[in-house]
Amino acid sequence: MKVLNARLVLALLGLSLLAPLAARAEIIVRLEVTAEKVAIRLEPSDRSPVVEVLPRGAIVKQSSAMKFRTNWYYVIFTSSKSGRTLAGYVPDSCVRKLNSTLKVVDLTPEAELADPVEFDLTASVLPKVEWGKKEEIILRAEGRPLSRDLSGDMVFLRYQRQVLGKRCLVTYVLIDRKLASLRLHLLERYANKDRYVADYNRIREFLNAKIGQPRYNNVVWKDWAYAGKGDNLGQAVTTGSLSLSSEWTVGDTGLRLSLTGENSEVRFDAEINALKTRNPASF
Repeated sequence: MKVLNARLVLALLGLSLLAPLAARAEIIVRLEVTAEKVAIRLEPSDRSPVVEVLPRGAIVKQSSAMKFRTNWYYVIFTSSKSGRTLAGYVPDSCVRKLNSTLKVVDLTPEAELADPVEFDLTASVLPKVEWGKKEEIILRAEGRPLSRDLSGDMVFLRYQRQVLGKRCLVTYVLIDRKLASLRLHLLERYANKDRYVADYNRIREFLNAKIGQPRYNNVVWKDWAYAGKGDNLGQAVTTGSLSLSSEWTVGDTGLRLSLTGENSEVRFDAEINALKTRNPASF
């Protein structure tokens, strides 16, 4: 497939710049377990007692911006066994960051939609992203971002966009000032929480048809009371009892779709990554 330039790729994805909304900044750092399972330790040591073992796909919050003993994060999470909030240490090699370690733009909440529009999945082909685009080229094509954050050698450029007919926060992630990842977060809030699950499944089936079966298709239950019922899946997501994620690879590109939640809020995200890039938050 011919490599497309950045502007044409964005056009094919249905992205158009929107006027900025009122925003505020706060520190929210979420980590996702990437190993098949990982032990959360009482102290930053492999010999320390285990607080709890978490499965692949589990979400924890980073509680300290500092690493301990070079490669341990201090995290907090809700126990799937007791329901209590626990804390401990996890090796950085077993988790991936879902967002920047600096500011995260928290857009002013809007009213929940009783009848949201469908995702526009009429595209007949998927575009190929040209990785390695320099920051100045992206800024020249896309204009001033809503925010620009730094974390080590990583740069995060955020824009509000229309993606597949839906309002989204789009984040360009650059490593050494070159494009390495593109992240999308749905801004629309649904009144019917089951609609999130329906949309997740619809997009997953669309990607299966375009790309093939995912290399990972994760369904993580933290509260088996919901799993036994077989319904109210949207409510299970909003409480953090259920998280869904799927991953595909196409050539040098990885694609990830995820649906997670906690405290009655839902995160519906997609991420496209350059597989060959040295990226601690990549696939």
